[in-house]
Amino acid sequence: MLRRSQRVKDKENASGETQPQEETSATSNSSSIATFKHARNDEGDNKEFAEEDIGDEYKGEEDLDDIPKKKRSKKTAATNTRRQRVPEQFRRVRGRLGLLEKVAKEMPLDVILEIFCHLEPIDLLRLARTTRDLRGILMSKTREFIWRIARGNVEGLPPRPADLNEPQYADLLFESYCHVCMGSGRCDILWNFRMRSCQKCLRTFPVLQGDEIDGDHPLDACYGSILPTEFRTPYSSKRISYPKIVQRYKTEYDALETQEDRDAWIIRKRDERRVITAVRRSILVLTLISEFALQHNDLCKEWYRTCIQRNRIAQRDALRKIRKEAILDRLEEIGWREEAEIILRQTPYNFDSFSSLKAVKTTKKLNEKGWDCIKDGLVEFLSEHKERRLFQERRHLLYSRVALTADIYDDILSRSDLREPQPTIGDVLSNEVFKSFIEDLPKDEDFTEDVVRSKLLEHLPEFLKEWRAAKNQNLVEIMQRFRPTATVSDLHLATTFFECRECRGHALYYPHVFYHRCCTKRRPAPLESLVNYVPLKMDHPGQWSPLSIEFSDACSDYAKALLQKCSLDPNNAAFQDIYPLFECTTCERDPLHQHGGRYFMRWPLPLVHNRTHTLIAVDSLNQEEQNAILACEPSINSDWYNPVCCAHCHDLSDISDFVEHLKNEHKDVVDIPQSENPPKVQTLREHWYWNPHLHLHGLGCPFRYKEGSTIDTIGQSDIDEMYSYQA
Repeated sequence: MLRRSQRVKDKENASGETQPQEETSATSNSSSIATFKHARNDEGDNKEFAEEDIGDEYKGEEDLDDIPKKKRSKKTAATNTRRQRVPEQFRRVRGRLGLLEKVAKEMPLDVILEIFCHLEPIDLLRLARTTRDLRGILMSKTREFIWRIARGNVEGLPPRPADLNEPQYADLLFESYCHVCMGSGRCDILWNFRMRSCQKCLRTFPVLQGDEIDGDHPLDACYGSILPTEFRTPYSSKRISYPKIVQRYKTEYDALETQEDRDAWIIRKRDERRVITAVRRSILVLTLISEFALQHNDLCKEWYRTCIQRNRIAQRDALRKIRKEAILDRLEEIGWREEAEIILRQTPYNFDSFSSLKAVKTTKKLNEKGWDCIKDGLVEFLSEHKERRLFQERRHLLYSRVALTADIYDDILSRSDLREPQPTIGDVLSNEVFKSFIEDLPKDEDFTEDVVRSKLLEHLPEFLKEWRAAKNQNLVEIMQRFRPTATVSDLHLATTFFECRECRGHALYYPHVFYHRCCTKRRPAPLESLVNYVPLKMDHPGQWSPLSIEFSDACSDYAKALLQKCSLDPNNAAFQDIYPLFECTTCERDPLHQHGGRYFMRWPLPLVHNRTHTLIAVDSLNQEEQNAILACEPSINSDWYNPVCCAHCHDLSDISDFVEHLKNEHKDVVDIPQSENPPKVQTLREHWYWNPHLHLHGLGCPFRYKEGSTIDTIGQSDIDEMYSYQA
């Protein structure tokens, strides 16, 4: 039925036209709110929702007669003839001057119902709480179809369970307040209890232990067969009960007098529980209703998880985005927006530290007062982040520059004469020239390979001169503790050896002492030192230090004795220039043995041989015997990688490839003997020197000689014997 709009009737009254027949017809054919309130309701009772006031609001039309009516205020003629405009400050006020009041009083009922059919249940529920007239419309049983249509507007919403009416179902699904403390915020739906609870109140629910029901009560009531229970958390095995439901069940049970009534009550409650339970059980479903009820709670949970929470998250994210944009606009006014946007670009999906701030991620609309409260905290956060960011950017810049400098320096070092001590990359970076070049060059200027190589080649000669003089003097001072007359020239002698107090390894010769790991290892340095930025792949990353070095007087005396056996002057013989051959008579074996024969070794292997053995110089033998031994001597060998260096280009090479290197790279300056094919490396002694990075025991291999035999290389057991050392 149609009812005429109040706006149309006011217009007719203002024009002075009287149409009594139309007014009579309109009055008889309209359905005003007053006549709607006195309409008869269909017969039927409503189930009450346990512990919920919302259930009392859903009434039949006859219940609306009990609602007290407000007395209509008398209006003057001036008020009736001229409509006053609603003041601006009252346009959104609920009540007589509110817009919803005007909608309920002036809009036709069929239009109102049509509008309601396009809303969702939560909208209807909140409209019902605005005015008495709207509440009267929406809470009537005769308008239940509106709620059903509104439920259909929500995608994927499961059907309404039988124990809840429409407003109760909407309140359970869509509201966000706690039914216990009435506080707003995040709440979990307890489907078995038909209620919502926040985490704080949920912790007050008792864990079901069995003492909620007295001992004379049935045992299965304590474990969810009758009594509704819930898990405290999805990942918890503890079941909780709702105290009010427990008390109501106890009261009902105690009110029964006979055992037959109690058994019937248990069966009835168990059947009701089976209908509304959310726990999946492996039971035989007898009817379609019970099968639907068994799955309904699970459907509600799935829908709530996929739809409601998703929509709420989307709404929350939208509000957060609006607030964040407002904060960024405010930060732009004070010059901090750029830093905030840098943080936002670092991590996607709003997982950055700025979006995670409590002042930013809240959904409350930003106003002037709120901005004043969070402004100082945001500025402090952004300033600290900027400081950390600039520090990290500088660290990355220094890491890249130091790594490039180290690679280029290694390339230059590979072409340098290693018979002279070479500084480590840590020593180079500690020099003020190179340090200022790396640290002070502006970020926007090119730090390319050509620029770095040019800088190193320009300043390295002067740096090497100063560095070598200082470090050689350090070693001389160590020598002078045992030999007061020692000078820099004594460092190259074959009788000059050092040892390390940290590792107590083999003797250290010159210049191997400059490549010893204990002397060039990474040490704690000030935070601003460039040594901290040297890549870990570098073999000698730290500055060279003689703190662990001391002069080896015992090894020096032993070397002096060996040189005297070869008729060499210990005061003039240089370590790299001599190459005498020694025989260990103690290691001689039966020639009939597979690896038998006399045992020979070249300098400096006798220094790491067992010092209790007897060594003689081959030079002391007759010439014929010397020639036979030398003819049987194989080409020198080493188990180490790249043991020799070219004396012309200082290129590191393996012994097996060295002869080919001379033929290919230095054939114009090297005369390769044609009598031997291939020639022995020891015959080319003036064209190579030992790699000073190697320890003494890596400088060659011994061999055995059998009279009347050909060249025979030594076996592994003999190599192991060579490494035996006794101080």
